[in-house]
Amino acid sequence: MPPEVRPIRPDERTAWARSVGVPFLRPVTEDPADDEQHWEQPPLDRTWAVVDDDRFVGNAAVLDRRVNLPGPAGVDCPVVPLAAVTAVGVHPSHRRRGLLGRLMQAMLGDAVRRGDPLAGLQASEAAIYGRFGFGVATFAARRRIDTRRSSFSGKVPDVEVRLLGPSEAAEVLPGLFEKSIARTPGQVDRTEETWKWEVFDDFPAWRRGRSANFYAVSDDGYALYRAEPIAGASGHRLHVHEVCAVSPDAEAALWRFLFDIDLALEVEARPRPVLDPLSFRLVDPRALETTGVTDFLWLRVLDPVALLTARAYRAAGQLVLDVGAPTAAVLEPDPAVGRFVLDASPDGASCVPAPARRAADLRLGVAELGTLLTGAVTAWDLAAAGRLEELRPGALGVADALFATRPAPWDITGF
Repeated sequence: MPPEVRPIRPDERTAWARSVGVPFLRPVTEDPADDEQHWEQPPLDRTWAVVDDDRFVGNAAVLDRRVNLPGPAGVDCPVVPLAAVTAVGVHPSHRRRGLLGRLMQAMLGDAVRRGDPLAGLQASEAAIYGRFGFGVATFAARRRIDTRRSSFSGKVPDVEVRLLGPSEAAEVLPGLFEKSIARTPGQVDRTEETWKWEVFDDFPAWRRGRSANFYAVSDDGYALYRAEPIAGASGHRLHVHEVCAVSPDAEAALWRFLFDIDLALEVEARPRPVLDPLSFRLVDPRALETTGVTDFLWLRVLDPVALLTARAYRAAGQLVLDVGAPTAAVLEPDPAVGRFVLDASPDGASCVPAPARRAADLRLGVAELGTLLTGAVTAWDLAAAGRLEELRPGALGVADALFATRPAPWDITGF
């Protein structure tokens, strides 16, 4: 019998958690105190396993999330449901059997039936998910700075920053986070479980030899960081995981607090925006080194009509988009495939299926539509890479004007 892909039963959660560890080379022991088992549990009816001879040999799940789409200038972003795909993997003993495709079919089909307009994930390997229609929707940079070169070129805002313990921080960080991300496209929301497992429980096995979390908080923002001794030096490196602030002044004050900590010789921060406002605050912008840039959030469009209508546009224009199927066509029919008329302006937008005889302006795939949705990459750049085709002269210019996004899409929440 071929392996079966099915939702798990209530009594199979532990076995499923152990299965998840195998493809990621993090085997979970039978000890219930194993830290690898302490993470957010997906809904039971959105948790799948590949079962072969009564053994789990693959796994996947979906978390119920929401994500920001680009919004009007100076206004909170529109928010849409997101089927957040997580824990996807097939055991090395069962590779090359089409099991990943069957898991994706189960998850995406379930999302369509539930009415989710969008699915998303973070890719462990960047070559895997484009063929299923996922496109890169946000990028993240890793930054490093020697604190001795961190002088600001302007006045430092006079903002009080205080250190809180985990229980105190749990009372204020979620609210500050929600306010700080409200106008940034690409940001994914968090649940109580996300905060518990990812931030406040702070299991020792997750620290990688670094300190426990520090929570630096002001009235309008917070910084989350750990400290690590630098070998051969009489000081520490701060690993900054989040700096979230409601205003630029609040963010500047938090960075100044971090740079001025005694014994902090170096600061490393990620994920950060690719174009980081922090560098323009420095007397020496080169002091803020970029040590890496990578993809972060990938999006798979499931309902293009709903999504293209929901997001905001900074210009006016009309486009007919011819959206082709991904190479791994796991949805039949695929609701994202077809020809769509987008009529948009700063006052609002409409998107409807195109009449049969209506000529297309641009031809692209489902993955490229996911990238355009957030404005992570311009239509011109996609065309230059051979990922989008201009069918009507001037259509690329219209697309670039329509999908331009400020601020740039950015996400700090994994799943």
